[in-house]
Amino acid sequence: MDFEPLRGPLLIRSPNWLGDAIMSLLAVTGIKEISGSCPLIVATPQKIAYLWSLCPFVDEVLEMENSKNVFENVKRLRKKKIGTALLFTRSVRTALECKLAGIPKVIGFGRTDQSFLLDKRVIIPKASELAHQSQIYILLAQFVGAKKINYSLPFLKLPKQWQKPQEPIIVSVCPGAEYGPAKRWFPSSFAWVCQRLKEKYGCHIQILGAEKDKAVCQQLQQEIQSAENLAGKTTLSEFMERIFRSHLLLCNDSGAMHVGSLLNTPTVAIFGSTDPQKTAPIGGRFRIFYNKVHCSPCFLRRCPIDMPCMRNIEPQNVLQACEEFLSLETNQKWPCE
Repeated sequence: MDFEPLRGPLLIRSPNWLGDAIMSLLAVTGIKEISGSCPLIVATPQKIAYLWSLCPFVDEVLEMENSKNVFENVKRLRKKKIGTALLFTRSVRTALECKLAGIPKVIGFGRTDQSFLLDKRVIIPKASELAHQSQIYILLAQFVGAKKINYSLPFLKLPKQWQKPQEPIIVSVCPGAEYGPAKRWFPSSFAWVCQRLKEKYGCHIQILGAEKDKAVCQQLQQEIQSAENLAGKTTLSEFMERIFRSHLLLCNDSGAMHVGSLLNTPTVAIFGSTDPQKTAPIGGRFRIFYNKVHCSPCFLRRCPIDMPCMRNIEPQNVLQACEEFLSLETNQKWPCE
């Protein structure tokens, strides 16, 4: 296939979710390799803009308004005189904003609601529909000519003041999942594991989550002695720093899980309604717990029955995985990559 040169400046429209944005990094670095001297601009929801500001391969981060008035974003885009837009989203709104901004070429995924607004459509082969989400994004990068894809997560420009303390041992636990309760392991199970870790290692337990996670984080705090509850109290910068400084992250399939992977923090993640084949971490040191039952993966936000996939995950097994990671951390031994 012959690829037309990308017109610059080049716009990447970021996925809207933190975890999805991290899974798109491999594709974006591949696109940067072929962008030549064209500036690479990432348009992103404000809530995840900090992630993109850490990426040395991004020349500019353009924060998009979460408003019903699309013309606010159209004005921002029009000022940049963008030549080509690559959409990692699949929404009509993001495609419409690019068209109204007068961007000459808008490229995105076909067979979606936004298809009729695209100049070029990337059709996902049926054989790829079950692939990992990062591979779907890579299809878009390859469509525009990217050949050199680095399958390792990129290095970030992390602040120098971010340091992992030797003591106390810090365990971050993220019991939430913005997608819905079907992705959340039970607070009582998280609490049981955390309490055992606290008794054995004397570790500091910090509970992290977004504003929407406050209720489940509060429930968890009530079951863990002296846990620090920071739900809804951190910016994305502070959230990422807290995970970076942790010796262990315990979480669901969520944006936090992908942050742990990106920052190489040992991560133990619980999967329920979703499928690790599609959204497992793509780097770092991690252990996944997933018990497939007759109805999984269902990808539902709420379970209509009794969450058998989650009930089949034994806290004792999760505790053992956490202890294995912490033993390596405290002995300063690292597993082979």
